[in-house]
Amino acid sequence: MTTDTESKSRETARSIRDPRVVGRGLLLVGAPFLLAVVLWIHPSAGNEPFAALSPVVDTWFLVHALLLPLFGLLGIGLYLLLSEYRGTVATVGRVGVAVYLVCYLAFEAIAGIATAVLIRESGDLTADQREGVAAAVDVVLTEPIDGVAGLLAVVGTVGNLVAVLAIAVLLRRSGAPLVPVVLLAGSPIALVAHGATPGATIGILAFCFGVAWLEFGWRLAD
Repeated sequence: MTTDTESKSRETARSIRDPRVVGRGLLLVGAPFLLAVVLWIHPSAGNEPFAALSPVVDTWFLVHALLLPLFGLLGIGLYLLLSEYRGTVATVGRVGVAVYLVCYLAFEAIAGIATAVLIRESGDLTADQREGVAAAVDVVLTEPIDGVAGLLAVVGTVGNLVAVLAIAVLLRRSGAPLVPVVLLAGSPIALVAHGATPGATIGILAFCFGVAWLEFGWRLAD
């Protein structure tokens, strides 16, 4: 009978100087590290997002313009971690990655970039019109479950969690050490803490450290 572990294919000899290893490492470790840096400078929206973000709207826009591809690369990295496996658990993990990429990136585009554009363009509006924009921005950023954007964030985060859990199960079946596997949980934790510094940054750094341990410690030594 073929299991997820038995169907895993791995090179018997790998070198840290192998271009494939370097490229894989840049994607799996470098992208999350950059994501952690950008999350560190993420402005806080507070309880009144329109008022809080208006003075820093350019920073808000830049941060989310960077977060959009970096969150995408995070998803590609999760898919790469699953690419060596076959079976039910791996398939469930890939579905989780797809859900995360579609839903969370859509949320990021709405809550990050779209709100930045709204705030930017509200400068020339009348006071009444600005109040309407402020109300819309506040709903998007302070009522995460009630709106479409909030629902996308929740579903995307669940997809990320499913993918990480599948990866954890497969890695443990393959003999990976427990500590770095547990650190992968930093990815969904960071999504939940998105916008809250330093929680989101710490979560992604934990994920980054766990992947680095697995890639440049366990895999190369195996």
